Amino acid sequence: MEYQGQRIPCSLIILDKDGTLIDFTATWVPLIQKRVAFVLKRLGRNGELEQCLLKAWGIDPISKRVDPRGPCPVSPRCDEIVIGTMALYQRGHPWDEAKLLVSQAFDEADADEDWRKKVVPIDGIQTFLLNLKKNGFLTALATSDERKDTEAILHHLELEDLFDLVLCSGEVSSPKPHPETIHHICQKLSVSPSKAIMIGDSVTDMVMGKQAGVALSIGVLEGGVTPKEELEKVADLVVYSIRELKFDCWDEE
Repeated sequence: MEYQGQRIPCSLIILDKDGTLIDFTATWVPLIQKRVAFVLKRLGRNGELEQCLLKAWGIDPISKRVDPRGPCPVSPRCDEIVIGTMALYQRGHPWDEAKLLVSQAFDEADADEDWRKKVVPIDGIQTFLLNLKKNGFLTALATSDERKDTEAILHHLELEDLFDLVLCSGEVSSPKPHPETIHHICQKLSVSPSKAIMIGDSVTDMVMGKQAGVALSIGVLEGGVTPKEELEKVADLVVYSIRELKFDCWDEE
């Protein structure tokens, strides 16, 4: 890859999923609102509780904007369930009953109308990945999402065959931003981290790349929720769109 007038040797491109392959807000906010609606269906309509739950998951109840440093962009499903459980517990609901209710709300919302078919992909992402494979690069996906949902989304978007390795929530002992995720991927694909590039939309992705010692950590803005000025503090490069990135093969001297 060309960066600041220099060619950066790399053979592995690691990408985040939410906010990088798919539009985070367009995909996840409607699903979280649906989860809240299922909780309210069981407990009774309550505007104050609705706001409490949305805020707990890091979503502004009025603007529906996602807090880029809140739990929503980086937390796995199990953590989000605990967050919702705590919100109900603090409002007087017994812990075990609250956890069961939130878990059921997640299951019902996730199954309703098959939300995975409504995910919004980043424009040109399939072409981008196809070009990487055409030019001989290895590709990996590193996500905090569950494997079942990840595989369903990749299948729906016809991207499942464009990754050499997919690593999901719970499949390493230390989640993002710990470098274990990248080290595990590099070990599995027999590539040094110094020959890998991390592409993501969050500060967490950039910190993980830095700590793992990748060649470049690249932040993208188009599908994410993190402001440019926040990404620029930790990323080597920030671009609006993944379509701006050009990877080419050349013979090393």
